Amino acid sequence: MNIRLKKHLCLVSVLMVMFQADNLLAQNKQSRSQDTIDTQVVTIVKPYTPKISDAFKLKQVPSMGSSETPQKLVKYTIFSIPVASTFTPAKGTSVSLDKLKKEKLFQNYASLGYGNYGTILGNVYLNQRLSRGERIGGYIEHHSSQGGIDGLQLEDDFSKNSIQVNYVKSLKTLVWNTDARFQRQAVNWYGLPFETMTSLDSKQVYSTIELGSDVQFTEGVLKTGEIHLRRFSDAYNSEEYRFTGKTNFQFDLLDSPINSTVKVDYLKGNFAKNYNGLNAQNYGNIQFSVAPNYQYIQNDLTVLVGFNAYYVMDSEQNKNDFYIYPNIEASYAVVNSIVVAYAGIKGDIYQNTYFDFAKTNPFVSPTLEIRPSSTPYNVFVGTKGKLSQTIGYDLKGSFTREQNKALFRTNSIQNYSASNNYNRGNSFGVVYDDVDVFNISGALEIDMSQKLNVRLKGDLYKFTSDEEPTAWNLPEFETSLFLNYQFSDKLAMAVNVFYWGSRQDTTNYEGLFIPESIVPNVTLNSFLDANVHITYEITNQFGAFIKVNNIANNSYNRWNHYPVQGFQILGGMSYKFDF
Repeated sequence: MNIRLKKHLCLVSVLMVMFQADNLLAQNKQSRSQDTIDTQVVTIVKPYTPKISDAFKLKQVPSMGSSETPQKLVKYTIFSIPVASTFTPAKGTSVSLDKLKKEKLFQNYASLGYGNYGTILGNVYLNQRLSRGERIGGYIEHHSSQGGIDGLQLEDDFSKNSIQVNYVKSLKTLVWNTDARFQRQAVNWYGLPFETMTSLDSKQVYSTIELGSDVQFTEGVLKTGEIHLRRFSDAYNSEEYRFTGKTNFQFDLLDSPINSTVKVDYLKGNFAKNYNGLNAQNYGNIQFSVAPNYQYIQNDLTVLVGFNAYYVMDSEQNKNDFYIYPNIEASYAVVNSIVVAYAGIKGDIYQNTYFDFAKTNPFVSPTLEIRPSSTPYNVFVGTKGKLSQTIGYDLKGSFTREQNKALFRTNSIQNYSASNNYNRGNSFGVVYDDVDVFNISGALEIDMSQKLNVRLKGDLYKFTSDEEPTAWNLPEFETSLFLNYQFSDKLAMAVNVFYWGSRQDTTNYEGLFIPESIVPNVTLNSFLDANVHITYEITNQFGAFIKVNNIANNSYNRWNHYPVQGFQILGGMSYKFDF
């Protein structure tokens, strides 16, 4: 039933209701004029309700006339003039793209180089596919020097040998990686502050054995899991064991991810003697930690809210402590990805170890006090983004409170105690202090093309220590420059430049009855160290390289009484191969 017919039916129904109402009204008037009974009002309780059967079908069928307009005939004409032309089209030929020669990739690599100071540098990388998704690899490295720094009384040669084996297995839902590593490093405590007639054996040897395994899951809530075991020892019967286990969970809440990391960290170690040579020195603790965080993203705003909770059990002092630190960070894209502002507050615990101290400063004595450091809060604010399509930047300011911060300081000269190979002012100890650190840092990265990449970073520090007179051996300014340039497919160059500001240390003697006051009486001058590495591919398998270190030939002291080697140059060959 169309709309027009519905309208007609409604109109007819309304007319019928009105007509019926008029008849009822006329009858009432007539009866009241003839009736002698009192007038009464008649109320219709149920109004008229039309039914489909009350409607009648329209018998008239609308018709529409058609009109035709004849198409007007249009005739086109063109006025042409013949033009003489000598053009003759050439026969078409197909154009093909030049096919680039597929580069042969090799699974293994070896190099060997020799330089002044009797320096030898060699390494071998091995990688072999066992089956689909299964590989085994290995790494061997040797770096040694015969020394030869002018003005030294003791030997200054050093060597470092490493070997590592790695196995990787890829399955449908996980990737399993495991590795084993052994390293031996030999150094000398050659930094004597004065002339001595005492015969000293200044050599120290560090040995490291590591076993580790980790799993990455591609499905499910559990994302990663890893365990790591390390044994570290030296030539003076010092031993340190560390075991860490960590797992990471992730699940979504309100379309935002929640991450949580659970970790256990066990440390146990001992030194055969303390610095005075009297008693053995033991240390150790176990840490249980959980670090959940929630990430919220809304348009240009990203907020990360979480905390780090630790339960620390000190096995030597029989003391248990609970710590909780904030982990909050927010960023806002002010102008898309061109300008991003960020700020936050974070805190954490750092597990200090003999291994880490010897890695940073190999001239420490085997008599250190080992305990954790903590950062109750690190408040920072900054901005990062792009100055152009090829230039990125990052500027940040921060204020940090560090408790039990480990500082390297020159050990006192034991002129009354029995002498040994490291207590003549030629080794370093660790002292702890609460330090406030104000830092302003800036980084700039330039990618001019696929051939040139430049990274520049600088840090300005202001240290305020509570107990110690200064923050020992920490510079107030440092900067670094990294440059990589690809001259051609065969020739490449890498440049790195480091600048460290001046630092404070001390040289003091053992007091007979009253310990002498320890004051900063040694200033280590700032230094600049520039290095260049050039490689050239002679063939697809053979290459040559040149390394030049300390180009300016600066005989600076990286540590107190420890001058470094001057201008160093080393050249060698490399070889890529398959089995």
